[in-house]
Amino acid sequence: MSITCPCELIGRDLLIEVDFANHCYTEKFVEGVHTIEQILLTEAEDRHRVFCPVRYGLSKQLPDLIKELPKCRVHQTSQSRNYVFVVPLKLQGKPYEIYFMLQRSAGGTAFDLRLTVESAYIDDDGSNVRRRPNKIRFVVLAHKVLTNQPVKFAPR
Repeated sequence: MSITCPCELIGRDLLIEVDFANHCYTEKFVEGVHTIEQILLTEAEDRHRVFCPVRYGLSKQLPDLIKELPKCRVHQTSQSRNYVFVVPLKLQGKPYEIYFMLQRSAGGTAFDLRLTVESAYIDDDGSNVRRRPNKIRFVVLAHKVLTNQPVKFAPR
């Protein structure tokens, strides 16, 4: 899918290509909890993924939630190249956290940026936002990524 993001600094909307990774509907294989027959895919020799009905159910809302990103703020994760969009959609009293990477598109495409939703889930330990207090408006982040500017947050 694709979304547009207003960018006043360059005088036009940015066109952003959006992809969704399998972590949006799968979870880590846990021996004793899952069976070998449940493994859907293997990312590395010892990193197996199984279908997760909760993540899958929530993933159906991802396209509409991603369309709202240009109106929202996102938080930086401990990996500075990734961000998290915390949706106040409450399930089991916990927010839905959408982890994504935003980068410039490869040359030769009609898109300005590429957004990859790496993972989306309800955090069993509660929201990670308290550990990631740094936030930025998505429109500012998009412009910084497009113009290859560093994204700087105040020290924690």
